[in-house]
Amino acid sequence: MHHPSRFRASIVPVLGFVLLGGCFLKKQNSPSEEYVNRITERVSTKGLVEQEVDLDADGTTDILNYYRPRADAPRLLVRKELDLNHDGKYDVITFFDDDGNLSREEMDSDYDGRFDWTDHYKRGVRVMSEYDTDYDGVPNMFKYYIQDDDGAVYLDRKERDEDGDGKIDVWERFSKDGEVIRTGRDTDGDGKVDERLE
Repeated sequence: MHHPSRFRASIVPVLGFVLLGGCFLKKQNSPSEEYVNRITERVSTKGLVEQEVDLDADGTTDILNYYRPRADAPRLLVRKELDLNHDGKYDVITFFDDDGNLSREEMDSDYDGRFDWTDHYKRGVRVMSEYDTDYDGVPNMFKYYIQDDDGAVYLDRKERDEDGDGKIDVWERFSKDGEVIRTGRDTDGDGKVDERLE
């Protein structure tokens, strides 16, 4: 089982490489040619340009980009899909808004073919994350983030459904330093705080 923070750390180098346009990789069967560009493109029935990237030159697609052509500007990246463990299934799907900002990112942290972690963004800034920590297909932990006047983003509060009844029963509030400053718990299942600790 992959812990979300470890999964996040593992995909950062890959995403950085991809978003910066690093599609040139060493060709395994031709030492004389140091790098080769493995990209194919086609236009979908919806008018989007689908770009396939084979990062490891094994003949299968590792990255699938979707671009929207624009008449008066460069084409716009609207969606990106990544196969991190090369099993033929996409493990990370990233969505972008009409301004090119990150809007949502869905991740399969345990590579079982189901997305269990989603980050939500507003104007490219993360505002909320939801996790399916017991892998039953339903999110049961939610983290909410805020941005201060200096532009720093930090965790403001966390909510959890620990008993799996679909209602939040644990609340936590955090300081800017990441310390828990207040907690609450619903002990009778009515969706309201019964125990509070500050």
